[in-house]
Amino acid sequence: MTAVAVRQSGGANIVSIPKAIVKTLGLQVGSKLDLSIVDNRIVLTPIEDEQSLEELLANSPRECFQVTDEDREWIDAIHTDKEI
Repeated sequence: MTAVAVRQSGGANIVSIPKAIVKTLGLQVGSKLDLSIVDNRIVLTPIEDEQSLEELLANSPRECFQVTDEDREWIDAIHTDKEI
């Protein structure tokens, strides 16, 4: 366990997170943390940034974008305009 002190900076009370913990959790300057109180304890939980659709697709293998026979059947199906 690592002890840290509450300090004042301007009008804010701050606590520094040790470098080893920052590195272990993969945090960096600008990382967002959820702060909550559980059983009278302060709990900080990293918030993972949501990726945009473009970022998700950029990291997907190209073979995932090939049209399969099942895809072609769905694409070529007759539409009834009653689809939900």
